[in-house]
Amino acid sequence: MQDTSYSNFPNQGFISATLEPNEIDPIKQEIEQIQKDFANSTVEELGNAGNLKNNFALQTSLPALQTIVQPLCKKYCEVFAHGDRTQNEFNLKNAWVNYQSKHEYFGNHTHNGLFSFALWIKVPYTIEEERQHVDYSNRNIQRLPAFHFHYTDALGTIRNQIIPVDKTYENKLILFPGNMNHSVTPFYTSDEYRITVSGNIEYKPL
Repeated sequence: MQDTSYSNFPNQGFISATLEPNEIDPIKQEIEQIQKDFANSTVEELGNAGNLKNNFALQTSLPALQTIVQPLCKKYCEVFAHGDRTQNEFNLKNAWVNYQSKHEYFGNHTHNGLFSFALWIKVPYTIEEERQHVDYSNRNIQRLPAFHFHYTDALGTIRNQIIPVDKTYENKLILFPGNMNHSVTPFYTSDEYRITVSGNIEYKPL
């Protein structure tokens, strides 16, 4: 037997990027203003995907987010041969900020858009802190706080792509197809908010 080789079946994936301070500053400014006055901020209805108490629509920072996600959507379509590649303009339909407290979570869900994204603004813990919290009695430490993708492989088996998220993910963004199943597991070791931004993207109307 000679020349043994290996190949994967084609599949979709996600794009990740780290934002520069000037890109993320307008977003942080609106988030800080919302956090000062939850009572008078516009609640974003997220259905029954999670149990978060505080999530609010973004408004003034939408142009900054549009500038960020537009080239990423174009790159995704090029890399993964995704969607209608005659379309090269994308529109940020809506975006919101999640102020996630410890023990809160998002169950498995999808988004209403051609693309969706997750942007980590503040993550108030390290993976090692979380590991020490759960690492007793042979507990399954795969349940550390993470962003999970759920998908079926070429054999129809359900697979998980686990992205363990901690302080090192601040200012990082991932972009993925809106109908890709995903979930977020809780954290336990901080009383501060884990602050994230998400949104839905569609083709720009003609």
